[in-house]
Amino acid sequence: MISYGKKEMEALALIEPINANNIAIDTEKYVRKAHELRSEFLADTLQKMYRGTVGKYRQHRKLEAAKNALYAMSDRELNDIGITRSEIDQAVEGKREMEATKKTGFWQNLMNKFVEAQKARAAYVHLMAMDSRQLADIGLTRGEIEVAVNGNKKDRANDNLAQPINTNDHRKAV
Repeated sequence: MISYGKKEMEALALIEPINANNIAIDTEKYVRKAHELRSEFLADTLQKMYRGTVGKYRQHRKLEAAKNALYAMSDRELNDIGITRSEIDQAVEGKREMEATKKTGFWQNLMNKFVEAQKARAAYVHLMAMDSRQLADIGLTRGEIEVAVNGNKKDRANDNLAQPINTNDHRKAV
């Protein structure tokens, strides 16, 4: 048993409330409790690591067994299930096909935006060079060219989506 001052007593009171009249504390009890908690933590950590490693190993073995079974099949059997020999790894591991569009960096994105802006500018110049009849043939007015080039169909003035109020459906032609 060790005797403690007021500060030590207040710090220990946060761990476990004690009798204020008794300034002698059984430290061995707290040391044992700390050792038990540390042992439990280490055991849990090691158990999780073991399960993770064994789980990954078992998953790897299952995938390899499935691949070996497919590689043992003939090309005709593989064709019957809808894969080719070159697609076995992909089919078993569930990996997606490599996408043609890869992540682009900052400079590539900047270049792509520049090219798009140049194409939009060229389209604008081409449409502005048309006369009103040619624009009407493609369903545009001169005021809608900028909106059409930018692709904002909702901003077009001549969207022709509104139904006429009086359609005269009840009348018959004479």
